[in-house]
Amino acid sequence: MFKQVFRLTFVTFVWKQYKRVIVSTALLFVFLWFVGFAHSEYLDYATREGVENVGSSFFIKWIALILGVAIYFLFHYLTPSRKDLKNNNNKESIKVMPLADGEPDPFDQIRNKEKLRTRAEIVIDENK
Repeated sequence: MFKQVFRLTFVTFVWKQYKRVIVSTALLFVFLWFVGFAHSEYLDYATREGVENVGSSFFIKWIALILGVAIYFLFHYLTPSRKDLKNNNNKESIKVMPLADGEPDPFDQIRNKEKLRTRAEIVIDENK
């Protein structure tokens, strides 16, 4: 029972983390298969009808394949990743309020410290 829960949790984690890559790669494979299938069907048609000039179909096939792969790579390099979106949301949610003239900055003392220490470090140093 726990093995199945672990597998489901693992699959869910992988899906959430890599959903964009999985879906786009599957779409790329479907596109590549479709281009190959359409080209083979055209070659069968050209053989039955006696079309002699099939060289342009190979050119069109390879242009379509190269464009499909190029679009796939551009999609992955130009779109922001999930981590980038998360970092941008965190940066935008922190708003710094400007101080009124003459008002003391409450965090100025912390900013000017040479070393920041946690409460645990302070307690350890006091007990020494």
